[in-house]
Amino acid sequence: MKEAKRACDEFVDCLHSAHTEDDFRRIAERTAHALGFRWFAYFGHRANGPKLISSYPKSWTSHYFREGYDNIDPVLQDPRNTGRMFVWDGREARSAKSAKERRLFDDALSFKIRTGLTVRIPASQNQFAAFTLAVDDRSLGLDRFVESSRVMLERLGLTYHAHVNAARIGRTPPNSQQESPLTQRERQCLEWISDGKTMQDIAQLLGVSSRGVKYHLDNARRNLAALTLPHAVALAFRQGLLP
Repeated sequence: MKEAKRACDEFVDCLHSAHTEDDFRRIAERTAHALGFRWFAYFGHRANGPKLISSYPKSWTSHYFREGYDNIDPVLQDPRNTGRMFVWDGREARSAKSAKERRLFDDALSFKIRTGLTVRIPASQNQFAAFTLAVDDRSLGLDRFVESSRVMLERLGLTYHAHVNAARIGRTPPNSQQESPLTQRERQCLEWISDGKTMQDIAQLLGVSSRGVKYHLDNARRNLAALTLPHAVALAFRQGLLP
């Protein structure tokens, strides 16, 4: 449980540095693996069409939308009339309401997507979102973890949804040319590195994992187009991004 909470804390910390769809995908995929899941998927149903960020095989997501499964998927339907978190098992196709729904379960199993949980996030005017964690096999240990961590997992989905919405992925923010290429956390980590701190030192100072610090530093290096971490520190000083 302690490791799971640490992974979730790191997840929330890293979301503050996410701007692009790729950022959000990497963060959620790493957290899914840390919690014992193989895949994650975030599905947003909005007025301008569906939005999917996922680590599922692209062949599966293409097939899913091509077949129109998003319109009959029981995990996504009637999100306001059921509990916020829904645990599902693709092997329970016998409970399907229609032949097409049964085919959805069968097709998911052919991609080894067997079981998982979905946090449903209802909104206004028939818009909603869903955050899913899935595995290729079910185990008693995973069932126990899900049951004992319902509140934490629900918060995970709600937090992810809030950050994806706030990021307005695909839209160019006003005055974007004047914005810093680094987030506050990325600048903070670079500043500590410039003071001679190690990643482990920074992790202790910020109360996050060393892996989380590395994530922020890697982002900073990439956003500054730096070849190495010292190069990133030099570029940040030269651009006036560090005091």
